[in-house]
Amino acid sequence: MNAMKRSIALLGLATLMVGCTNEPPLAQTPPPEVVVAQPVQEKIEDLDVYTGTVESRDAVEVRSRVRGHIVDVPFTEGEEVAEGTDLYIIDSDPFKADLQQAKGQLTTWQARLQFAEERIGIYKPLADKGTVSREEYLSALSAKGESLGGIETAKGKIREAEKNIEYCRIQARVAGRVGKALVAKGALVNVGGAETLLTTIVPVNPMYVEFNINETAHQNYLKILNERDAKRKETKEPKIPLELAVLGDTGYPHKGVVDFIDNRIDPGTSSRKIRGKFDNPKGPGGRRPLTAGMFARVRVSIVEPYQAILVADRAILTDQSAKYVLVVNKAKKNVVERVEVVVSNRLQESGLRAIQGGLKGDEWIIVDGINRARPGVSVDPKEDKMPRRPVPGK
Repeated sequence: MNAMKRSIALLGLATLMVGCTNEPPLAQTPPPEVVVAQPVQEKIEDLDVYTGTVESRDAVEVRSRVRGHIVDVPFTEGEEVAEGTDLYIIDSDPFKADLQQAKGQLTTWQARLQFAEERIGIYKPLADKGTVSREEYLSALSAKGESLGGIETAKGKIREAEKNIEYCRIQARVAGRVGKALVAKGALVNVGGAETLLTTIVPVNPMYVEFNINETAHQNYLKILNERDAKRKETKEPKIPLELAVLGDTGYPHKGVVDFIDNRIDPGTSSRKIRGKFDNPKGPGGRRPLTAGMFARVRVSIVEPYQAILVADRAILTDQSAKYVLVVNKAKKNVVERVEVVVSNRLQESGLRAIQGGLKGDEWIIVDGINRARPGVSVDPKEDKMPRRPVPGK
């Protein structure tokens, strides 16, 4: 009985002690804050961008084909010259003398031929009658043959002298930018028989860019082009179109095509070397936009633009082999949901990636604070625009 009384007393004391505490109940943790944005819907082009360097064709070496003294250097170093422009003038007087001598020999041999033919005309009937010995007739025939040979030799020397005179005027064989004059006026060239290097010319139109592309991409380009050309009933070999931009350009203003594909695939990178050809016409002030050595971006675009749903690449997550995004369902108290998506292999210049399946385009996708969200948990969403990188010309 006493034990029961003591228990009741202790219970009342405990109740009194609990009732005397004024501590508030524990506060609930606020939902994590995230930034959400709806996908961008716009027309895009399936394109790839590669890097390379603007190059010219190999420089053309200008050399003299004759030995002689330089009497004039009429070009300006570093200027652009047209095909056929005079670059060096060599003293042609020695070759003009050779020409006169060869012409004189030709005249001599022609006179001997005429004399030999007259002798043959006289000796032949006499030789048939036995009045003139056979030896004299054969001597006349031999003189004719020797004269004919002398005439051909003289003509050859005339052609050689005329060519040497022509070679004394050294002209640009291709159009381009001429380099430094390596030989000055008054110098003797081709001493000892060596062909002296006089200057070089670098062609400036068209220009070229070499770059490497993945073999899978190359085969895909050809497949698309072949399918397109089959619809158009074109039988020519398809050309891969290219667009080029250099530093300072807005967009990709220079248009070209692939003009060379290496016949070997690099086994280490599974890539193939490609060369693009671009026209380089003169612009305002006579300047050409492309110069050898420029860093360049080359874009391949072979598919017509199409409407696409785009999401920032950083919002696309990977779970083993699956791709997914985290979506805030506002109709269900801002609960986070996982939505699996099919994405394009190609990343746009804007940093957006096309979603080929899984989204309708009106979802609110978490683009910032992803690490604070997980499926099934409510969040505090802050609406914003889909983040993207600025693209020149857009």
